[in-house]
Amino acid sequence: MMHRRDLVLGGSALAAVGAGATRADAVTGAIAGALPVPASGAIGFKVLHSGTPVGEHHLTFTQNGDQLQVDINAALVVKVMGVAVFHYACTATERWSGGEFVGLDSKVNHNGTPLEVHASPISGGFAVQSTKAGNYSYTGPQKMLPLTYWNKAMLGAMILNIETGRHYPAIVSSPGWNNLTTAEGGQLLAQRFDVTGKLHLSVWYDQFTQWAGLTFNVAGPVMFQKFVS
Repeated sequence: MMHRRDLVLGGSALAAVGAGATRADAVTGAIAGALPVPASGAIGFKVLHSGTPVGEHHLTFTQNGDQLQVDINAALVVKVMGVAVFHYACTATERWSGGEFVGLDSKVNHNGTPLEVHASPISGGFAVQSTKAGNYSYTGPQKMLPLTYWNKAMLGAMILNIETGRHYPAIVSSPGWNNLTTAEGGQLLAQRFDVTGKLHLSVWYDQFTQWAGLTFNVAGPVMFQKFVS
């Protein structure tokens, strides 16, 4: 049976950054700049486990003036010899105001275990309610941003895992640019960022700072291939 410690599809990063080549200057620019909302209002990925398609991950962006809502839906099923051995579903809603993250509600079904995370703003931070992490308040010099990948500024924030409700920084380095395979079988040029610490994953952003890909390992490699048409 498939086991995982923190499968965060949208669902669960930079307090300390290495010197020199490990400092990703683009991260600072992403924090200062506008939110990278796609012109289409949507981002979607095909998810593969050990090379086999197991589901999809989608984000929908709705803007109303300076208010932004991001709705996330992910669903996957891993099968062995045609028998489902692991299933995962996540629905989440992020709220942004004036370019600032102001709240999140998520629900996850992790192989039959229901999990919820709720984050609401308080002075200097957030109050978090979580099935796994309990209830707590976070305040600190680093902004808290959700682990939903679409916003590159996440790499320079205190990351909120939207499955477990736990938060942590990470170490980020960028080994360069790669041509990624898209969901349709084409190619997409994007910069790779390796995230370590509590998290162990690689995430890619294209030249327009749009989320382009993701990989991590859970009983085999998990890969997100972006829909581009």
